[in-house]
Amino acid sequence: MGFSRAMSFLAAADAYEQLLHRVYGAEDLAAGECPAAMPPAIPELEVQNFWMAGLLGSSGETMRHGTVRIIDFGEWNRSAGPDFLQAEIELNGTRIRGDIELDPTAADWEHHGHGANTAYNNVVLHVVLSPPPAGWYTRDSLHRDIPILPIAPALLAAAAGKTAPRCTEPTELCREPLNAMSAAQIAELLQAAAAYRMLRKRRLFRIKAEHLGFRQTWYEALAETLGYHANKHAMQALARRAPLKELGKQAESILFGTAGFLFPVLPDRAGNDARAYHRSVWDAWWPLRPRFELGEGRCINWQYAAQRPGNHPHRRVAALAMAALHWHHIEPLLNAAGAARLVQTLTGLSHPYWDTHYTLPSATMNKRTALIGESRAHDFLVNYIYVQDESPAAWETYLSLREKDMPSTARHTATHLFGERTDLKKLLAHAFAQQGLLQIHADYCATSACSDCCFPIKLKEAIR
Repeated sequence: MGFSRAMSFLAAADAYEQLLHRVYGAEDLAAGECPAAMPPAIPELEVQNFWMAGLLGSSGETMRHGTVRIIDFGEWNRSAGPDFLQAEIELNGTRIRGDIELDPTAADWEHHGHGANTAYNNVVLHVVLSPPPAGWYTRDSLHRDIPILPIAPALLAAAAGKTAPRCTEPTELCREPLNAMSAAQIAELLQAAAAYRMLRKRRLFRIKAEHLGFRQTWYEALAETLGYHANKHAMQALARRAPLKELGKQAESILFGTAGFLFPVLPDRAGNDARAYHRSVWDAWWPLRPRFELGEGRCINWQYAAQRPGNHPHRRVAALAMAALHWHHIEPLLNAAGAARLVQTLTGLSHPYWDTHYTLPSATMNKRTALIGESRAHDFLVNYIYVQDESPAAWETYLSLREKDMPSTARHTATHLFGERTDLKKLLAHAFAQQGLLQIHADYCATSACSDCCFPIKLKEAIR
């Protein structure tokens, strides 16, 4: 199938999927095996987050105990013990309620001493990221055999949205068909790749919404956006640990406390205004602490290095808290028709302390700074609002969106494939073109070495 200039959203996505079929085969794609280069090591807490959202599947074949279906994922444990409490599974048609433990490998069960720990005697399912060696058994302190459910690598790769970088130096093989294409043909290719990317994002979003509800899923989407690249997973984990429905008027205290940012005493450098604000948040947090505080080993991993002051995790959490408090204004605008007003609402969020402070103990800034800037609000539109809106008008508007900056991965892929073609400069300023490049990178550049890549050959066939 070729690429047509006047493509609807579904036609564009289908055109790109047909190209994937040519390269990888329809059966592999249907099985979720491609594109699925295993991502780099993912922190276990992130994997637990994916599990709770249903992104790692809700059914499968255990090693020796038959088919299992997850009816209730349970409560994500905040302290010591199994990872998920009071879950409910159906094992070969029989419903069982108990706990679930998730480990990178089956051997971690013994490495962590779970087999001798009576706190794990209620575990009814051991979820692992790689199949155990032949003959392996997971047993509790009563020597009961616990079913083992391995997670398919393709599911983990899709949930993480990460692939191991494989591309090498560009070759003429890469650039030959793309250099032969007109700018209009390249625009069509990137449009198709962007549509396919949107369709995949939409499906993952709907899977999460089935388990968490749409309000919570949107709240987590905004949290992830506010975290920028360095802390997007940390912010999403915080939103899951402190769900929207439990925040109420105590959003600031619950979010800052759950994030691990509240301490009884601030550093000596903190000013009086910082101490007064911290005291008000701490006083509200103290009675809520037993319910929301995360125990050792379950704390959120925040990244502080190479962060601009305005991107400091304290300030990002403050922005999320203000959004949660004004969610009744935000929620009706989570669609393409409400995009302009949504940007106004998000960029207009304000707080008497955080408008002039970067961190909890920091000095007062010389000028007021928006909690959510226009660039963050724009990224939310590109990555979520237009992605989830299925109306034709949303797709048309999305195609007109422009970006001020290009992500490093998209920039690298553009140079890798197109060289220094000056006629693409205007095209690559569009959001859809950058998203299309990111999809091409994930599907081809990150999954095979240039010398082994079938993308250029199959692309030639697609555009004939």
